[in-house]
Amino acid sequence: MPLLWRYLLRNYFKVFLLCVTGFISVLLVTRFQTVARFAATGASKLYILKFVLYQIPFILPLAIPISCLIAAFLLFQKMSRSRELTAIRMAGLGILPITFPLIVCGAVVALLNFTVVSEVTPKCRALSKTLAYQMTASNPLCLLQKDTLIKLKNTYVDMQVLKSGKYAEDVFFITRTISNQRIGLMLAKKLSLQNERLIGSEVTFVSTVEPKESDCFDHLVIENQAEMQTQAEELSKYLHSSGWSFSFENLNLRRLLAKNAVEQGVDAPLDIRIVEEISRRLTLGIAAFSFTLLGIACGMEISRQLKLKGILWACGFMVLFLVSFIMAKSIRHNPMQSSLLYLAPHPLILLFSLYSFNRIAKGAE
Repeated sequence: MPLLWRYLLRNYFKVFLLCVTGFISVLLVTRFQTVARFAATGASKLYILKFVLYQIPFILPLAIPISCLIAAFLLFQKMSRSRELTAIRMAGLGILPITFPLIVCGAVVALLNFTVVSEVTPKCRALSKTLAYQMTASNPLCLLQKDTLIKLKNTYVDMQVLKSGKYAEDVFFITRTISNQRIGLMLAKKLSLQNERLIGSEVTFVSTVEPKESDCFDHLVIENQAEMQTQAEELSKYLHSSGWSFSFENLNLRRLLAKNAVEQGVDAPLDIRIVEEISRRLTLGIAAFSFTLLGIACGMEISRQLKLKGILWACGFMVLFLVSFIMAKSIRHNPMQSSLLYLAPHPLILLFSLYSFNRIAKGAE
């Protein structure tokens, strides 16, 4: 490998790895509430550590492109202001030979980022959900909290006191039965978890029974129990029956295509919703390459005077990408427009970078 390539790649990856580590540390704080909800289920330290590690792939798809932008920008700004770039060009190298190793590196990182967002992130999302279901199945009282990772569908819960996920008072529980489309109600003065058994005292059940004749009203059944006991693991059966399903975000690329083949047919075109999901993953993958080009273009300076123009252009395109990404997610009900909005910033970044390279090669500021 040429000496120049080693110099460029070494300095690029120093800043890149530092930025990725910093973004992971900072952005994990934004997911602290999710981790705290999981810890509130009474999970062991090992399970909490696993859950925290599963959160990292959620951060990487955005942290990697921004780190590419910062690393490429700082590297070429340093080379420009220390006149290293001028010396290399005077030695006979053009813009393309100088930037070629970083362009190739950006493409490799883009492929890695696409693999993370398409394969690793869906897997970690599924594993996180599995851990949450396991803990709530072993400690069902955690489902009674307002801020919980697992939301029971067609269910309303209210209570007065919940202590340490092991004890609750004045529980008010309403659920809708899918089979007969009726509502059931449970009142309990106290619920506690003891030795993997859910124990309730002063429990009241209110349910309905369909009448034998169609023109009659439902029969109301009220049952009072001084004490009720059941295995905590029985709740896991209710959780699975209440519709634990995977969205497109929880499926890797191969399973997305398999889902489309099963639902639409082997030779059928891709579902527009799957196209929108692939576009979201593709834009995050390409972003590492696009931001590397943008960082190189904005970091190069040929003027003797220090200017903020490069920083402003880099920040502007980064904000454009983030705003476009957020807007695309907000209009997911219109998959075609969402897909176009996901991919729109990349041609603009590419054209701007090529335009900047052309001007720098001609010596124009």
